[in-house]
Amino acid sequence: MPSNPLHAVFCPKLGEVGDSSEQFLAAQHDLANSRLKAAALILFFGSAGFLIRNLVLGLYDTPMLQKLAWAHGGLIVVLGAVAALLSKVHVGCRIRLMTVELLIFGLPTLLFVAMQHCRVCDCHPEMRSQVVGAYPAETAVPWIILINLYALFVPNTPKRATAVVAGMALIPLVGAGLASLEEPLLRQRMFGGGGMSALTLWLGIASVTAIYGAHRIGKLRRQAFDAERIGSYTLKEKLGAGGMGEVHLAEHQLLKRPCAVKLIRPDKAEDQGAIARFEAEVQATAGLTHPNTIEIYDYGLTDDGTFYYVMEFLPGRNLQEFVERTGPMPPARVIHLLRQVCSALSEAHNAGLIHRDIKPGNIFATERGGILDVAKLLDFGLVKSTLSDESSPELTIEGAVIGSPLYAPPERILGEVEPDVRGDVYSLGATAYYLLAGRPVFGGEKALKILFSHANETPRPLTEHNSELPTDLAEIIMRCLEKNPDDRFQSAEELEAALAGCEDAGRWGQAEARDAWQGKSVGDAGDTSAESFDLETQLLA
Repeated sequence: MPSNPLHAVFCPKLGEVGDSSEQFLAAQHDLANSRLKAAALILFFGSAGFLIRNLVLGLYDTPMLQKLAWAHGGLIVVLGAVAALLSKVHVGCRIRLMTVELLIFGLPTLLFVAMQHCRVCDCHPEMRSQVVGAYPAETAVPWIILINLYALFVPNTPKRATAVVAGMALIPLVGAGLASLEEPLLRQRMFGGGGMSALTLWLGIASVTAIYGAHRIGKLRRQAFDAERIGSYTLKEKLGAGGMGEVHLAEHQLLKRPCAVKLIRPDKAEDQGAIARFEAEVQATAGLTHPNTIEIYDYGLTDDGTFYYVMEFLPGRNLQEFVERTGPMPPARVIHLLRQVCSALSEAHNAGLIHRDIKPGNIFATERGGILDVAKLLDFGLVKSTLSDESSPELTIEGAVIGSPLYAPPERILGEVEPDVRGDVYSLGATAYYLLAGRPVFGGEKALKILFSHANETPRPLTEHNSELPTDLAEIIMRCLEKNPDDRFQSAEELEAALAGCEDAGRWGQAEARDAWQGKSVGDAGDTSAESFDLETQLLA
């Protein structure tokens, strides 16, 4: 802790900020460092350009103006030094940053006043009428530029922006008045010829414009800041959107840990009870500890009614993306992934949770601790992905019990029995069918037609799509797809045990997984060279 209490008040460390307002001020402070550097560079090059111009035109033609030429050169040196300092050093103290701000804008202010006074009062008598005739237009232009440069580049509160801009606008008016006391021609020009009123109007318009601009920029910056922050998390990149929410890559502000944040906007919720339902399910899911279930870190409700929950960020792809890129999966890989999902479902079912939306898009193949093809089960009835077309077979019906029509069990469609864990077994079987065949159990363009097929039609045997598919695995998958729940496996544990007894069980290891992730042909996977992806890039994502 700093020994001086005042230092702690005026120069706090950025890590000490607490609520959103303090965090916003800290972000403004960081922004001010880069903006002041940009302003210093602009004034540096602008001042250097005018110094060269004035020297070439011989405008420093009196002893006083020659002294001001040296002051002009000194200003350029200071601005260059400040810009170089801000390029290398982050000023962490607000008082010091305000000192830098004063140097950048205060020194040009003094130079402008001195030069405009000397241009009138110390110029040659034969040039005086010409110089006076340039008032007030020539006087107003540099001040208008300086005022708007300040408003544009310096992050400010409206009150402080108003005070500084008003002060900057008042200085040339006072300077013109003082110069008028010494020079009768200027006095006649400013007070008898309307020059002072014109200068006042120009500076007034510039000031009002600058203050309003600073206020609007500050407001937009605050809105952008709030939009990028949810609770203790900073949103980095939008990863996707669904019917009721969005998924963002985010980072915890203090831990700097990447995570995924799902937002459920209040205008997307069906009713007030929807948020309560989501919250209850997040709490239940957060209680699951199985390594193949996605981990929930946090959840909450923002001031504007946005419900969010935070989960681990997974490098890799969901199983639907794998099939779309590389075609049907090898049986050994499907068994390897399904057994992990069964194990995760066992814990959920024993905890009284039914997933209700198992599909390839809700199963992720990721990397954990250097181990590839770790399956992660997502979304226990929370935000489900949708397409804009309500008739799409990939549609998830929000708030209902149907889930995705492509993988919905018949009893859930018909509503004849209360859904239980055997509905998840059916959906997992339909998912496995897709992984092995590269196509869903029942296809079509209309969701209702697909739902009717699940309820009434017998699926085509898997071996019709792939004659080389192992018989034992094909029979297990087809049993999962029985219309009568009593004819299926009665639990995820029972299904996992059946998969463990398959001939290809245990034949998928890290060597095969690495080849699959790198897009190489593996076993019965077929030609996967169409679109490979870089493993290292995915792991570092």
